[in-house]
Amino acid sequence: EAVPVTKLDKDLKFPTLDIRFSDSAARLEDKDKTDLQGVRLDPPLAGKWMWAGDKHLFFQPKEDWPADKKFKVIFDKKFFPPHIVLERLTYEFQTPPFEIAIKQLELYQDPANPTQRQVTATLELTHAVEPGELDRHIQLLMIGGSAVFPPSDPAPHFTLTYGLHRRLAYLRSSNVTLPDKEDFMKIELSKGVRTVQGGAQTRDAAEQKLLIPSNGTAFQIKSIEATIARNKNGEPEQVLILNTTADISSSELAKAIQIRLLPKREAEKTEESDSGSSDSGSADQSNESDENSQGAESEEAESEDTTESDKASKWQSPTDVPDDVLEQAKRIEFTVVPSEKAQDRQHAFKIRVESEGELYVRVPKGVRAFGDYPLAEDYNAVVAVPQLPREVQIEGQGGLLALNGDRKLSIRSRALRAIEFEVARVATTQINHLVSQTEGKFEDPEFRAPMYFNKENISRIAIEQQPIAVEDKWKANYSTF
Repeated sequence: EAVPVTKLDKDLKFPTLDIRFSDSAARLEDKDKTDLQGVRLDPPLAGKWMWAGDKHLFFQPKEDWPADKKFKVIFDKKFFPPHIVLERLTYEFQTPPFEIAIKQLELYQDPANPTQRQVTATLELTHAVEPGELDRHIQLLMIGGSAVFPPSDPAPHFTLTYGLHRRLAYLRSSNVTLPDKEDFMKIELSKGVRTVQGGAQTRDAAEQKLLIPSNGTAFQIKSIEATIARNKNGEPEQVLILNTTADISSSELAKAIQIRLLPKREAEKTEESDSGSSDSGSADQSNESDENSQGAESEEAESEDTTESDKASKWQSPTDVPDDVLEQAKRIEFTVVPSEKAQDRQHAFKIRVESEGELYVRVPKGVRAFGDYPLAEDYNAVVAVPQLPREVQIEGQGGLLALNGDRKLSIRSRALRAIEFEVARVATTQINHLVSQTEGKFEDPEFRAPMYFNKENISRIAIEQQPIAVEDKWKANYSTF
């Protein structure tokens, strides 16, 4: 079996070389030995040969396998019992190549000093290298030619520090000045990086690109989402979540954000042109001849019309909303959901809108993020009002009800005006079938073969509908059954 790359852990566990035979191949006297003779590696590597079973031979190395190295496994003729005949006594294998991956490339900004920005990256290596080896193969290049490093800072504009077993390298650039226009920085790793063990070299070059924003584009609203979140009491709440490309205080962003509930959109009416009598006569003849084909397409057309009607009655994007409609839209109050950080890139605002519809969200230009980055353009978005979930559940974990007395279940529901209950009462003579033909949890048993035997075979089923007085859909309703 192929030897994998050693997994990177605090304590390295070097993978074994496993050899499996089609039939029993171990001598009886060798099965319990911890250091077998008669089999070796070429070139040699410190370690021991052992049998894991009569068909499974393995080599446990005491050091890591060198990268991209060819080995031979050589057996002596007397290593196997006399009746075992191998096709050959020498087998070859090759260890995995030396590879380097560039990960977590990003523009880091000091949370205490926004003028301090560095490009950071993590390089993951399959094998260790000597300090200084990577430095000779890495370049930081601006694709558009922007000057982002100080003139006094000489190349290569970065420093490297090493992590676990020198198989992790952390790159940090010199301080970056934002360019006048957006530009891409490319981290380029040339091929030929050499490992410390065995001298294997990387076969391929690697590169990654990172967008360096300008002062005008450093702060943008990245996305917006309207969703339902549960508070600490488990109650659902409507929440708007905004993601930004730069750090900003949620309370500062709240001073600028505007949320409005748009009125229901009126579907646009299309005018139908009148046709002449002669045209209508010919159309009638055509309709009669095409009656069958039109009937076949009617259901599909009706479905498409319903979808188009739904779209036409909803605001889809900010460009659809005229200024006069926006002026009439109702302002929605909101509260800021506190963030763990003073400056953050994800911001949550709690709202309360009972009616269905769409929300128009605007963040006007000029708002400044941490580091004095301005929002260059107005941000406008239309999102659907998140609807509270309709839910019903039996309170508690359930239990056994007494045969006599008040037998009631406590029911908790939300946004439901009626609940339908289905009760299957198992006859006492059928309890043995309930036990033998079901599996799973006691509170929710499942029949093993429901197509052939289910609750209808052993119980009397009753269905009852119970109305619920919903006074406030925001609050849970409690009832009994």
